[in-house]
Amino acid sequence: MKRNLWGAILGGIAAGALILGILAAVILAEAGLLHLLGVRYAAFGWLIVYVLLAAVLGLPLELFTNGLAGALFRLGWATRRQANLLYIPLDALCSALVLWAVDLLMPQVEANGLAILVTGLLSALCSQPVEKARQERGGQRDGGGTDGPAEP
Repeated sequence: MKRNLWGAILGGIAAGALILGILAAVILAEAGLLHLLGVRYAAFGWLIVYVLLAAVLGLPLELFTNGLAGALFRLGWATRRQANLLYIPLDALCSALVLWAVDLLMPQVEANGLAILVTGLLSALCSQPVEKARQERGGQRDGGGTDGPAEP
């Protein structure tokens, strides 16, 4: 019983460390991009706080844009291409809006409009677009056997 408990604890710590490592890499990449685009800041730590705050405040808007594009596709109101074409500018606009709002909240960081728009657009382009939905037809999950082998 103790082995299972320690294994679960170590597994949880390892998974948490992996997630934090990926999050740190994304935040550092975005902070580096903002630095290259000429954002002024009092210290690099403030730029990291700026990006982290933008990520936290932008999460509800990102969930909304992902959900809206995915719902339009799944309801059949838009093709996958149309949903992705709606998602990219909508997500870029929401990201830019959040970066602008965080810029207003933090006097230690001064971001110009070009940096905010470019970062928002690159963030939207790197985000997960609407994927093909797998529909169940006759017990198959791959939509009729044309996209590859069915998953068990």
